[in-house]
This record gives sequence, structure tokens and C-alpha cells, in this order.
Amino acid sequence: MIRLGDSTIEYSEDFRFFMTTKLPNPHYSPEICVQVTLLNFMATPDGLQDQMLGILVAKEEPEIERKRQNLIVESAQSKAQLKEIEDRILELLSNAQGNILDDEELINTLATSKVASQRIEERVAEQEKTQALVQETREVYVPVAVRSSALFFVVADLCNVEPMYQYSLEWFYSIYELAIATAEKFERNVQRRLVALQNQFLRLLFEKTCDSLFEKDKLMFSLLLCFKSMEVDQDINHEEKAMLLIACGGAGSADHAKPNAAWLTDVSWQRICELDKLRGSAWTGFAQSFKKHIDEWKAVFDSDEPVQAPWPSGTKDSMTPLQRALVLLAVRTDCTVQGLQEIIAAKLGRDFLEPPSFNLEKSFADSNPVTPLIFVLSSGADPMAEIRRLAQKMEMNDRLQSVSLGQGQGPKAARAITEGKDQGSWVILQNCHLAPSWMGTLEVMVEELNPDKVADSFRLWLTAMPSADFPVSVLQNGLKMTNEPPKGLKSNLLRAYLSLDEDWFTEAGAARGEACQQAFRKMLFGLCFFHASIQERCTYGPLGWNIPYQFSEPDRQICVMQLRMFLEDNEAIPYMALRYTASEANYGGRVTDVHDRRCINFLITDFYCPDILKDDYKFSPSGTYYAPQFSGLETYIEYIRNLPINQMPEAFGLHANANLVAAINEALRILRTACSLMPRTGGGEGGRSTDMILGEASTKFLEDLPRPYDTEFVEAKYPVDYNESMNTVLNQELLRFNKLVKRVRSTLADVGKAVKGLVVMSAELEEVANGILTNATPSVWLAVSFPSLKPLSSYVGDLGARLKFFQDWIDNGPPTTFWLSGFFFTQSFLTGQLQNYARKFKLEIDTLIWNFKVQKAEMKQFDKPADGCMVYGLFMDGARWDDAEGVIAESLPKVLFSDLPHIHLTPCEVSKDATDRKAVYPSPIYKTSERKGVLSTTGHSTNFVMTMLLPISKQHTEKYWTKRGVACLTQLND
Repeated sequence: MIRLGDSTIEYSEDFRFFMTTKLPNPHYSPEICVQVTLLNFMATPDGLQDQMLGILVAKEEPEIERKRQNLIVESAQSKAQLKEIEDRILELLSNAQGNILDDEELINTLATSKVASQRIEERVAEQEKTQALVQETREVYVPVAVRSSALFFVVADLCNVEPMYQYSLEWFYSIYELAIATAEKFERNVQRRLVALQNQFLRLLFEKTCDSLFEKDKLMFSLLLCFKSMEVDQDINHEEKAMLLIACGGAGSADHAKPNAAWLTDVSWQRICELDKLRGSAWTGFAQSFKKHIDEWKAVFDSDEPVQAPWPSGTKDSMTPLQRALVLLAVRTDCTVQGLQEIIAAKLGRDFLEPPSFNLEKSFADSNPVTPLIFVLSSGADPMAEIRRLAQKMEMNDRLQSVSLGQGQGPKAARAITEGKDQGSWVILQNCHLAPSWMGTLEVMVEELNPDKVADSFRLWLTAMPSADFPVSVLQNGLKMTNEPPKGLKSNLLRAYLSLDEDWFTEAGAARGEACQQAFRKMLFGLCFFHASIQERCTYGPLGWNIPYQFSEPDRQICVMQLRMFLEDNEAIPYMALRYTASEANYGGRVTDVHDRRCINFLITDFYCPDILKDDYKFSPSGTYYAPQFSGLETYIEYIRNLPINQMPEAFGLHANANLVAAINEALRILRTACSLMPRTGGGEGGRSTDMILGEASTKFLEDLPRPYDTEFVEAKYPVDYNESMNTVLNQELLRFNKLVKRVRSTLADVGKAVKGLVVMSAELEEVANGILTNATPSVWLAVSFPSLKPLSSYVGDLGARLKFFQDWIDNGPPTTFWLSGFFFTQSFLTGQLQNYARKFKLEIDTLIWNFKVQKAEMKQFDKPADGCMVYGLFMDGARWDDAEGVIAESLPKVLFSDLPHIHLTPCEVSKDATDRKAVYPSPIYKTSERKGVLSTTGHSTNFVMTMLLPISKQHTEKYWTKRGVACLTQLND
């Protein structure tokens, strides 16, 4: 009997159930693995190395490889003959009757066998000598096979980054054979030939793979190739590599006293202390040396080119590129990408920093009738124009059939493929990700394509956004290409104007006279600039938008049509209507965050305004960008072509520091992604094993983590009190923290047991173990935790600080100043304070709002305020607090976050509020720098805490700081 779902059914003992998957090296939970027999046919490093060696020797030394293959067959035959003789003798001996010396057949057989076996043994000995000579020749080519086979696993692991990054072993072999055929030949110098083979294969693998990678992943791929090459050459310090990939371990506790230097952040110093722990002469006494030369290091920090600037005591010259990248990560995190590029350039060359531009004709030349051409799309990309241009060049315009997939389009697509392969036409299936249920049919149809039965000119083109539903076999066997719109303000504007029709551009507004025509052209440029701006703001993360919206070409096109319509149908330009249709309806329809909506409404006023018609109106302080007044479309295109290639953040209303934020986010993303692909193994170079690392780390975390609170004791000490809501807030917070602490302690304890073999390593424990090894906070903790983006070491330290804050509250009573960042659910604390005020003065809580008074920074000691509360622990993002003037001010160069002093929060009746709204900036407060969360019933993100009104100077407005993306945070990322 077997249990199947809810039913118990009988089954035959001969019943066997086989399941297969085309996923490369799929991951199954330990619970599944113990219930099945798992056979992994994935190529092993040794097996693949032998295959690569065989291919290479067969091409380079065909006679040797042929001889080796013959020897294998002959050796097997000889050994089989010996075995047959032995078996025959044993059979005769076992069946002999009486005296075996009288058995003539047996004696004759033995004599014959002896002669035969001697001949065979001589032949086997000769074969072994020949085999040794053949093997000696093959050994020369082993280095190429070792390196090449190792690189396959780098490519195979890319599917863990994007589901569309799938590559087959056959594809890998084809590149390998192409490299052998095209590498430079040296007739009398085998070593130079080997170097040429290695370099050619690495270059081809890089170029072919990059064709199918998004831009964001190309540098990461180069880094992985570099690290793998260094490992094969035994030219890498694994401890340093691991330290780089986990970003120096995050902000743990510093082992050395931090020097008195305002420019040096706590996180930077903690990273320097982590580097000091590394083995090697470069790191011996590094922290002390850094303190000793603190002024020289400040010059490096202040330098615009810290990679090129001299470092104290010749530090840079004595370090490897990997070591220099670690120092940059600690001191100038925004330059980490440059450090990574130097590692790659030193090992592989600068060609691996600049992938060749995509060439559709070149990719098409590599295709054949049974190999699908797959465009992996990104938002705003449409490869149809490129495909049609190629079709025209290949004279396939009349034999081009396109089907846009979606509900009910499967049969139509199937017919197109069936007809196309017979007629030799091109079939384009667009948006395959929109038809996940039909992907199985597509997979079967592609597998059934037979080169003998398909017309030579037939091609199957597929376009799809990244999707886990896309068939793996089609991806592995297809020719993949990525299609992304050009990045940058200039490219965006150019794409918009190149899409316009010249006759349409000339006629727009002409019916209402020259003034209308000129107004249309200026406002059209403003609209296109607005479209480019809101797209490029996504580059800067949460400073640009809380949520990265997918604004598209149709959004701009509908606004362009409405702009012409409104200008031609009205005497006066209806600015308010134009703003509403653009920022609220067309673009605003995508905007779900209330603060992003405020931002886009402010941004549109820079372009849909009367001032744009003036010749001296500029879009940014630098004056680089403005709406020119030209007569023809070509002159606008020429003007755009002459704009700077790289725009500064000021073009979008952001501070120059936004570039640093983007660079830091890019560096940490690359390192985080590369780290996720590394094998979870310890040891190497005398290091500890994985089990030792997990055991020690889990024990240390458990020792540092307090035990759960005694909630019964606290409830008795701080009972529910109508006039003191803080008692209820405290008890609720402790319940939340207890749930988290129990989860953390239980999983850490179980990880320690699992590495000793005392409990099964479940999927949950495996995630915690991986988190410990990669310094990433496990999602099983975050599921019951306060929001946090901190790495594991910093998270545990932050959790300990929060627990201490509440323990002090329990021991000593409510604090006079509250650490706002320490609360699990900050809104409950704020509501509790409002309740206290409302009950004290017998007011309705709905009639109360907050007033805010920022205290002087030098004030550290406070008495408990009569009303409201004193809070601390907030950080400003995108600006700083000017303590002298008592207003928001511009961030200092290279200072991304600044501390806010203590703030007095005072409840106030709405009717009595005297705040001048023009003199304050309504700054949102978020729990983490990510800012985005789940949209709650209030219309705000779950990451949102409250809006705080902060004074601003007379020369600035709410619009100015909104475009800057200014917000307050309760915690930083590290």
C-alpha cells in the first residue's frame, strides 16, 4: 500500500517511478533527498576535464588520439581473452574426472593456454608502454583542459542569477572547438600554442556569454572568470577573496579604538579592523598603521581618483590588486568597482572590462534552422525593428510572420511554426513570458525540429522577459541575446527624437500659428526630458524613487499626443491639465507610493510651466540642459548628439553624492551576487572546515544573544494602565522580541547540532548555515523580525542593542529619551504617546498631530518633557541637519548620511497648529534605506513610519528637497 495524496492505494512490487529534470544541478531539500534515490548526471570536474582533453588532443594530435582509442579497445580485448582462457581452465579443472594428469584434453588446453596467455601478456605489456607514451603526449595539453573544464561550472552557475542564463554542455563544446580552430598556431612551439588556446577560449567564452547577459551582470561574470582562472593557477588568497565577497564581514565590533577623524565612518573603521585580522604581511598591524598615517589616508579619501592617488608608506605598491580592492572597499566603498576592474585587468586584461557591442548579424550567422534565436528582454526594449532590418537585408521581408503570445494565441503560434519550417520563413513569437501554459508545447515543437526535414532558411525567433516558466531545454539549446534600451539621459532623449516623424513634427501646432508651433517644440523637448529624467532617477535607488517603476515608451507617446491636442485645441496653454494627464494619469498610474507621487508631481512642474517658453530657462543649475528653439527635427537631434555622454545627478535635482550612492549599491550588488554563487566550502590554505566555522559562529552568536524576557514579571511590574500607554507598548514589544529571540536561538542551536550530526540539516537550517558563511541575515529570522538590511554580523549586534534598550527600561523605568530606532513596531510607540496626551487632556486622539522641535546637537542630557517625548536615533538621507541655523542643509561631499540630534515630539490639536507649511519640509521617516515595502491600507509603505516637519531655509522649498529625495531613516544598512 502507498499513500498518494488523501488516498491509500495498492501498488505492484514491480512498480518503479522515474522523474527527470533538465535543470542543471537542481536543489532539493534534505527531506526530499532521504525519500528518493537521486542520480545526478551533471558533468563532474574530473569527467569533464577528461572529455575536454580528448577533444583537444583529437584536434591537435589526431594520430595520438586515434592510437589511444585503438589501445583502449585492444587492451580491453586482450584482457577479455585472458579472462576467457582462465575461465576455460577453471571449467576443465572443475569438471575433470579421476587423475587430471591422465586428462589429455586438459593437458593440451593448458599447454595451448600457456602459449596464448604469454603472447597476450606480451601484447598487453607493449600496449601499456605505448599507452604511457601516448599519455605523456596528452599530459602536455592537460593545463588547457583543466582551465577550460573549470570555466564551464562558472557559466553553468549563472542560472542562479537569472533563470534565462541557461547553457548546455554541447554549447560549451562548440565554443571550445571554435577556439581550437581559430587560435593562433605555432608549429614548433607547443607552449605558445597552449597559451594561445587558453586565451582564445577564454575570450570566446566571455564574448559569447556576454551576448546573453544583461549589462548589470557582465562585470560580475568577468570577476567570476577572473577568480576561477586565479584558482586554477593557484594564484589567489582564498581568505582575502572570501573577505571581499562578504564586503569585509559588515560592521562587526572593532578590535581597535577608532581614531579621532570625522571623515572616517564607524563602518569603514570596522572593516579596517576586519582586514587587520587577515593573515599575510600586507595586513600585519594594518589598523595601527592606518591610525598612524590617518592624515595621509584622509588625502586618499578626499581624492577624486583614490585608485591612482599615492597611498601612505607605499602601501598600494606592495599590495596585490585583490588586496587593494579590499582597502578601497573599506576606505572608499564607492570606488570598489574600480578595484574589481583592476583585479580583472591584471589577470585577464582590459578586454574583459569592455564586452564587444551586440551585433545581430553576427549572432544570426551562428544560428541554424533548428536553433531558436531568443531575445531576453528588459523593460522598454523591443527588438522587432532590428529583426525587420535584418530581414530586409536577408531578403526575408515577405516571409516574416509574427505572433504576439497571450491568452488563446498558442494554436496560432503552433500553426506559424508548422508552416514556417516547411516554407522556410521566419517565425517570431513575441512575449513568450505571457503564455507560461503554452511553453510545454513550445518545448516539444523545438525538440522535434529535424534538420533533415526543416527548410534551410527557417528561423524561429523568441522574445521574452526573464521568466522561470521558460523551458530550460529551449534556453540551453537556443542562441540567447539580451536586448536593453540604451542607458543615460542623452541616449534616452535621442531615442525619443529618432522615433518622431519629420512631417508630423513640422505640422504639429502649425495650424494655430508660429507661436503655438514654437511652444509645442519647447514643451515637447521638456516632456522628453521629463521622461528621461524619471527613468534615469531609477539609477540612484531610493533617492530617485522609493519603488523602481517601469515607465515605458507608450507613456511618453500618449503624453506627446495629448500635448499636441491640448495646444492645438486651446487658445491658452492649459498647464494644469497637461500636468494632471502626465503626472497623475499617464505616468502617475504606475506610481503607487504617496511620496513618489508627490515627487513626480513636482518634477512635471519644471517642464510644463510658462518659464519653459523663455530662452534663458534652464533645467538644472549648471545650465547644461534647456529646451532649445529650433525649426527642424534634425537640428534637435544634432543638439542632443552634442550633449554630455555622462550626466550628473544635478540634471535630475539630486545632490552630487547620489553618484556615490549608485556606485556603492552597484559594488555591493556585484559582490553579493558573486558571493551567492561561491561553493559553501571551508578550508583551503590551512583554513578551518565549514563545520568548524558553523560550530564556532553559532556558539558565539548564542553566547552574545540574551535570553528571552520574563514577560510575566514585566506584566506584573508594568501592568495595563489607562493613563500610561507606555506599559502596554513595552509588553507588546517584548512579546515581539521574544518570538524573534526564540527563533534565532533555536535555529543557531540546531545548526550547531546539525554539523555534529545530531539533527537533520533541514532547508531552514541550511539557509541559516549559508547566512553564517556569507554574512547574510537569514530570511527565516527576518520573517519574524523588525525590517533590516544589515548583514548578519551587524544584525546580531543591532538586535543585542535593542534588547539592551528594553532591558534598561525594565530595570530602571521608562527612559527620559526614547531610542526611536530600537522599537520593533514604531507606530505603536507613537500612538501610545498620543493616547497619553489625549487621555491627560480628555481630547479625541483623531484631532491630534505632532509638532517637532530639533534640539541642539551639544545637548545630551534631558529632563522628561511634560508633554510628548524626546526621541533620538534618526539619520538623514539626501541632506544634513545644519545645527547652527536649525534647518535642513546640503549634504557634505562624500557624507551620505548624517545623524539628527534629539527631537522633541509634542502632540498638538489640529485646530491649534501654527506651523508655517511653506517653512518646513515634510520629511518621511522610513525603517530602512530601501524605503519600499508592502502597500498598506493607509496608502503608505509598511516601511514608512511617519512624516516629520523639519524647518528649511528661505532659499529652499519643499519641491527642492523632494527632488533631492530627502528622508529620515531609523537605521543604516551596516
